[in-house]
Amino acid sequence: MSSNDDPSYETDSAYSELSASVTSSILHGTFENGRRYHAHREGTYLLPEDEKEQDRLDLMAHCFTLALKGELHRAPLKDPKLCLDIGTGTGIWALDFADKYPDCQVVGTDLSPIQPSWSAPNCKFIIDDANADWVFAEKGKFDIIHSRYIYAGVEDWDKLWRQTYEHLKPGGWVESHEPTAMFYTDKPEFDREKSQAFYWQMKVDEATKKIGKWFNVANTHADSLKKAGFVNVKQECIHVPIGTWDKSQTDLGKVALLNVLEAVRPTCLAVFTRVLGWDLAKSEVLSSAVIKEFLHSKEQQLYFKLYLTWGQKPEDT
Repeated sequence: MSSNDDPSYETDSAYSELSASVTSSILHGTFENGRRYHAHREGTYLLPEDEKEQDRLDLMAHCFTLALKGELHRAPLKDPKLCLDIGTGTGIWALDFADKYPDCQVVGTDLSPIQPSWSAPNCKFIIDDANADWVFAEKGKFDIIHSRYIYAGVEDWDKLWRQTYEHLKPGGWVESHEPTAMFYTDKPEFDREKSQAFYWQMKVDEATKKIGKWFNVANTHADSLKKAGFVNVKQECIHVPIGTWDKSQTDLGKVALLNVLEAVRPTCLAVFTRVLGWDLAKSEVLSSAVIKEFLHSKEQQLYFKLYLTWGQKPEDT
């Protein structure tokens, strides 16, 4: 029987065309203000996904590596067999974890298909939105569920922790690594009223609170994990210098400064134009002023905070 005589052929063909169309749209993304954003559940994540942003994410991954002195996690894992990395981005942490634990199957999920085409045999990547119900895995199976630097895309942290709890096996661990989108200084002479960088971060804070995707939420994670039912919850706060003013951490400071400089513009674009209604020109003027200030901020000894939070699902659940 020819394909034209097969009653399922037309349906299969239509399905293939639809699938190809959807896949193509996800892979190509959407463009706004000269940057490419994710197409899957468009608008969920506030930062771009293009090659420039991927390079910055890799840079931030290196910043995490330096800040954690090469460690991938704080949770006391014992021979993990199944790991989930939420919001895996370019997949660096998932691949590193798969390399460290070759007997562990690692699953990385993200809104954007920006992971490498090659992967470790024990690591795979899935396009999925962590805000939605998790249908890609059975509940109660994971030994560890990890996330880092995902504050720009989480709609409901309480729901995220509930789903994490449900999908961990008894005794499994959750671990979150989230920086602040705020900078700090211990210098009393720092004049906030004259600082364009301080004005910028306050507007980011205002806008992300307004739409329920608050960037500066990391310090609340310990309490949120306890509320979700986790035990043995711990939190560590690392001060990450922005620039080379801390002579004991010059490599970390250089990477952190470069990442901050690369993050200012993309943060302004979506947050200010979509949420606050600014035009592109106003956003660009502020971005330039903020970048200039960060470049000349050595005397102010600026830093941001990186919160590491981890907890355990009770053994008797």
